[in-house]
Amino acid sequence: MKNIKYILKGVFCSLLLVLTSCQLAENLDEFEPLYSLPAETAISDETSAELTLAGMYASLRQTEGGFPYYTIVPSTLSGVNSGGLFSTGVEDQGFLTNNPDPNGRTTRGMYTNLYTLINRANWVIEGTEKLSANDFVNPNRKTEIIAEAKAMRATGHFYLLRMYGQFYDLNSEYGVVLNLTPAKDANPRPRNTVAETYTAILEDLEDAIADAPSATNKYYASSVYAKGLKAKVLLYKGDFTQAALVAKDVMENSGANFDLMPTFEGLFQHDGANDYLNTVESLFNTYSDLDEGIGSGNFWDGIFASTSDSFYDLGENGTMTINGQIINYDATRIPFMKLGTPFTASFNGNFKYKQRRGENLYETHYHLRMAEIYLIYAEAEARRTNSVTPDALEALNAIRRRAGATTTGSNGFETYPATISYPQFLEAVRIEKLMELATEMGEDFYDLVRYEITETPTPDGGNFKASMVKATATNKDKFILPIPDASIIAGQGVVKQNLSY
Repeated sequence: MKNIKYILKGVFCSLLLVLTSCQLAENLDEFEPLYSLPAETAISDETSAELTLAGMYASLRQTEGGFPYYTIVPSTLSGVNSGGLFSTGVEDQGFLTNNPDPNGRTTRGMYTNLYTLINRANWVIEGTEKLSANDFVNPNRKTEIIAEAKAMRATGHFYLLRMYGQFYDLNSEYGVVLNLTPAKDANPRPRNTVAETYTAILEDLEDAIADAPSATNKYYASSVYAKGLKAKVLLYKGDFTQAALVAKDVMENSGANFDLMPTFEGLFQHDGANDYLNTVESLFNTYSDLDEGIGSGNFWDGIFASTSDSFYDLGENGTMTINGQIINYDATRIPFMKLGTPFTASFNGNFKYKQRRGENLYETHYHLRMAEIYLIYAEAEARRTNSVTPDALEALNAIRRRAGATTTGSNGFETYPATISYPQFLEAVRIEKLMELATEMGEDFYDLVRYEITETPTPDGGNFKASMVKATATNKDKFILPIPDASIIAGQGVVKQNLSY
């Protein structure tokens, strides 16, 4: 595939068939191509199929109210983001106090953006399926393109489900509206159940695992990414046995191109000396040219997001005592993150997104990386047996050792010992994900939700509550965002609003 930089120029200048966010707030879907080529016939050969595929991936670049907001908003709900220079409006205050606003522009923009991604994937699938394998230089490329699109359609539906649906309750009617074909009219459809949503996501991922390329640039979907996302989806679904099996498969059988980076810092030091878009740890990340950003750096420099003092304090001073040994939560990652230059003196920087406007940006965003797979495995392996198995403990400690933890049995930044209890272990996994992944894809908040809903035992003998971490996170109904009011009204009530909104 050509360099995506030039592909996108072709997409936006000539095709634009399904690459606009047409009226989603009004009609729930992107359905009406605006320019000269009819969507049904725009994909006519390998070149146009590749161009449209590139346009699908472009949905993951910075958009108004879309990306990177759906990485920032969950961290606001969890308290990792304490707000930025412009986080003073009604909607922003709603996120900060765990009382989201159904009329908010960001809530609407994220919803729109994700359905845009899904609908572009649908056009790719439908158009490419009509072609013959003989239309491609490599006959296998037809099935690869379709598989890549299915991986991204699954990604979009999963992001929607965990943000707007009761992903934690398989018996809930509050899933999301599944779009499995291109939207060609304005007719609203009711929400699918949570179980139906998971089924559709997992079916797409199975196809992607079977047919997506295994070796490709990390800013394209691969079979390894699809398998890793499957492990994550299964964890959210509560199928811990299968989540552990799939995660372990990713850890052990993905080849030399997928592994942990030697250092945590190396993931984010994009100085141009390495191929930052294809780092070995990434399963999938967002594309950008060397001299442009994708929004995260600007946003996390204090404009819309500022890493909270409470998060930094937990990493620097938080401890767990196990049979008399005092183990520090972190010693290296928090100091590294704090190197970021703040936008103003009153806002904390974040060196994960240290880039600033007017400089070489070298920016990307990791949607899924190998460290998270290790931590998914650690949690799922423990939960499936209600115990701390040696493999689960090793997966957790592998991430700590990568961050610099030692194994001496003394106090400090140490690996966790085999004497750790099951409740302590689950809390250790949650904290480790917080230290490792904070501000990346919102896991800090979704873990709070999952741990509360599953009645995760705590070391003190109780059950975990999200409000233990974020005092205002008390209303379970508002663990998820509202469907934008504009969509509810335009759809004449066909789509049910979430409870308490």
